[in-house]
Amino acid sequence: MRQNVIAIGTFDGVHRGHQRVLEAARAAAAACGGQTVAYTFDVPPRVAAGLEQARLLLGPDAKRVLLARWVDRVVEAPFAALRDLSPEAFVREVLAGQLAARAVVVGETFRFGAGRSGDANQLAVLARAAQIDARRVAPVLADGAPISSTRIRALVAAGAMEAAAALLGRPPLVRGEVVAGDGLGRTLGFPTANLAVDPRVLLPGHGVYVGRAFAAGLRSLALVYVGRRPTVHGATERCEAHFLDDPGRALVGERVEVHVYRMLRPDRRFPNLDALRRQMERDREAGERAERDFPEAADPDPVGG
Repeated sequence: MRQNVIAIGTFDGVHRGHQRVLEAARAAAAACGGQTVAYTFDVPPRVAAGLEQARLLLGPDAKRVLLARWVDRVVEAPFAALRDLSPEAFVREVLAGQLAARAVVVGETFRFGAGRSGDANQLAVLARAAQIDARRVAPVLADGAPISSTRIRALVAAGAMEAAAALLGRPPLVRGEVVAGDGLGRTLGFPTANLAVDPRVLLPGHGVYVGRAFAAGLRSLALVYVGRRPTVHGATERCEAHFLDDPGRALVGERVEVHVYRMLRPDRRFPNLDALRRQMERDREAGERAERDFPEAADPDPVGG
């Protein structure tokens, strides 16, 4: 007997609009005594189809952990394996067959099937024929426009972290393993953890930010730098965190998660290292002043995973 309620989507960011879909699926599963399943894709279908070029808001591990806050099970599908399925085959083979769906919940703009030929209306017709209840959820609006991953990516890329957080329902985050650097930060009196971030994941726009960093046994206010270090003619994009509460902590090999709250200033080139050091002192003071706006007690727990 089919008892699973399936929420379908890329769920990149697991933002407030996604959360509405997941909540509707969970409520439907509770009503029928079934399980809630998030059926998600490894890459956004619009990206896979070449209709959009974008990095992800979350790596797969973080997305999986966030989805698990709403559902009993997460099923990750390689989009390439579904690319050529017709809408009819998707409902028959995936929903009715593989997922044993009693109900399916999607957003109003949902598209599926080869060439994105199916929409929420066709899903409802095909699902009804397969004795599956299909439900669609209206978009969540912010400032009169639907919340979407594309909209949030634009905000993160522009460094508008507080606006992005309002749409996500949590601060934007970056995660990565700490790798050895060249020691420039330590030379300047600001030792940093150099994060090896999944290259598929979007970093904030180049600049200096204030946030909070999490690692094993560490919860610290942090300055976060994203950029190419133009003062020393750097060539590669870097993401570095300076822990204001524990600046001497050695973390090479550990995984660090940083919740990024606010841009303090854009990146720029300084005439020399002394000028850069003086600016970093001002950045630290600005970050410490900003802490009153982000009380630790109100900060969400790290995603982990």
